[in-house]
Amino acid sequence: MNEELTPEIISEFYRTKFPLDKFMAFIGLSDFKNREFGFVVGENRFIRNISFENTKELREFMATKSVKHAYVGAVYEQSPSRYSPIQKIKWKFREFIYDIDINDFDLVRTCGCQGYSYCTDCWSLVQDTVLFIDETMRQDFGFTDIIWLFSGRRGVHGWIKDKITNNFDQAQRVAILNYLTMVHDQKRTQTIEEIPNEAKPLRDRIYSIIAKSYLLNSSEESLVEIGIAKKKAKDIIQRVKTSSEFDAQTYNLIIPSNQTVRNKLSHEIILKRYPRIDRKVTMDTRRVSRMPYSIHGNTGQLAVVIKDIKSFYPDSAPNVWDALK
Repeated sequence: MNEELTPEIISEFYRTKFPLDKFMAFIGLSDFKNREFGFVVGENRFIRNISFENTKELREFMATKSVKHAYVGAVYEQSPSRYSPIQKIKWKFREFIYDIDINDFDLVRTCGCQGYSYCTDCWSLVQDTVLFIDETMRQDFGFTDIIWLFSGRRGVHGWIKDKITNNFDQAQRVAILNYLTMVHDQKRTQTIEEIPNEAKPLRDRIYSIIAKSYLLNSSEESLVEIGIAKKKAKDIIQRVKTSSEFDAQTYNLIIPSNQTVRNKLSHEIILKRYPRIDRKVTMDTRRVSRMPYSIHGNTGQLAVVIKDIKSFYPDSAPNVWDALK
């Protein structure tokens, strides 16, 4: 953080620099007054069940209250308020959103980073996750309007903006999550599913993205521990580094045929590098998510659109001081 993030700085940003038009492009003007918002204000007090008649009111509220964190939620049949809380009014729709946080990989990060800390090595886990989910949503489900945002601190949010997804109920959202999920109870037992043969696109994607990164980040010694001969381990790593394209066929050609070794290797690949998703954010139709282009109250960084996840690194994201210059 460049300097202290004061209420005055926050207010100035929301009054003069917050790109309200870009934010509205995310959620649209339709049913705006029935959209729920949530905020962290004052001494880290979280408030929700808030709605606004128009965007002018929204900006004024955020500037006047110097909101530390801003969140946007679902649309309801009525305007959410203190007297009409979301638990008592009918849900209408909510965007389909993925939440990926680096700390969800804490049990398998080998670089020494934990919690909110990160480095280029472990940030690649987030990059692979974004690439994997984005490709899966486009190729396996046919979605086309997908935008990824930096959260402002340690992760990214994926907004699937295809209109059809807005009306997905919890069961439909869970069904898509289940298709993607291969690490279960990820903070405890970390039960791992085998790479599926029946879901060919997903299986091939695991090899082309996840297995490739695993092998690129492996040492000869780590492959030897799995049961691969030292000379073969060296050859595998070299082949991956020099292959212009890497897919399931390439993987099958370079990995030993011993089934025990292959099973152990695939288990390690899934355990160490497969996407870990905050399921509650995606499945909960009444969840609030960080407002695009808003300030992260702990870092001062902005929740901006990520144009190319392969080259994006959190330290390069703009912050409120940049915006106010």
